[in-house]
Amino acid sequence: MNWKVTIKNTIEELAKLKKDVKIENEGDPEHELSDAEDKVMKIELEEEFKPTMYSLYEFKSLNDKRIASIDSSSRYLRDFSVNTCLIGLSVYSNREGFIDGPFTVDIPYIGISSYREILESLKIDDINVRYKNVVNYYYVNEPNNEYKIDDIADELRLEAENVGLKRVIQNHDIVIIDGPIYPTPLELTEEINLETEARRKHRLAYAKLVNERIELLNNNVIGVVKRLENSKKLWRVKEINETIGNVKRMKDVTIIELIDERLCRKNYEYVCTIGPFKIEYALEVKDEDGRNVIEKVPTKYAYYVIIRKKYFPPTFLRIESTNKNLDISPVLSRLTERLMPTYIEIVDRRSKRISASLFLYAYEIASNYLNIIHDDKMGYLSVISQFTSE
Repeated sequence: MNWKVTIKNTIEELAKLKKDVKIENEGDPEHELSDAEDKVMKIELEEEFKPTMYSLYEFKSLNDKRIASIDSSSRYLRDFSVNTCLIGLSVYSNREGFIDGPFTVDIPYIGISSYREILESLKIDDINVRYKNVVNYYYVNEPNNEYKIDDIADELRLEAENVGLKRVIQNHDIVIIDGPIYPTPLELTEEINLETEARRKHRLAYAKLVNERIELLNNNVIGVVKRLENSKKLWRVKEINETIGNVKRMKDVTIIELIDERLCRKNYEYVCTIGPFKIEYALEVKDEDGRNVIEKVPTKYAYYVIIRKKYFPPTFLRIESTNKNLDISPVLSRLTERLMPTYIEIVDRRSKRISASLFLYAYEIASNYLNIIHDDKMGYLSVISQFTSE
């Protein structure tokens, strides 16, 4: 089914059903992910703690290698009883060009949360429109049992990226994912108590999708984590505390800045790598019958990377793989002016444009039927401005 037709039919169907439902209590359509500290991991250095310096231009382009990169993006379109999540996927191959979901490859690209009565009545003949998760639980938006829109986005993005990974993993030498090679949220541990049925069902669904990601991985897949602001791994490394001083409970970004200042910063332009680290996680999720959905996840091996250039703010990354002999040179072989790996930057920007284009089209239809919340009205104006200025 054409994506434009699907979006139009979905919104019109939702609007029709909404008119027939008596709303007795309004839920909050906005959520924020918590910044819980990772408490279920073990990290240790594989070698001596000695940051390694490289020239900014030392990593050469690998023109003889088949390289692909993957990223996804999400946009929210919300009124006060219906939440819609729109997903864009971008896969770049230096042999095949761009593969875009949902335009040239099928992905789940619309997620809907609302009152159960609306969802149970919804009849959309398209498997890529989701109002249930992968364990067949409705995305309910109810006052005391709310399926968070952030959780829906996390599920659909992970599933979409898995589609992209399946598409390229067998015929490429290297696949670079924007983000971790597999996610490790606290929901997949016993560290937090999930009080609502919706949250527990999200845990099962996400665990299933993470397990699917792990089954797809091989030694050629590399993850690039750009957002380290809420990561707290490095303070646990004994050698860092012995060399830098007491860094207990400090965020990774703060520790990397200290390492950079004291051990790396010898000139204006360089790449400094720290590692390799061995990172192990204790993830375990069982279903209602006590069967394991996920357990004994593979060990990650990682480097932290500092990239500096005169007149530019530095870039801090964590590059990870399940490969103990991780080679980070493919990631650093091409850098943008913003000092980001080019393979990551191009799919990051393209996936955002795809989700933005879905959002624009959906908004123009939904504004005739639904009471769009203020933030998404402003989001529409912002996206219009971005598209017209380019």
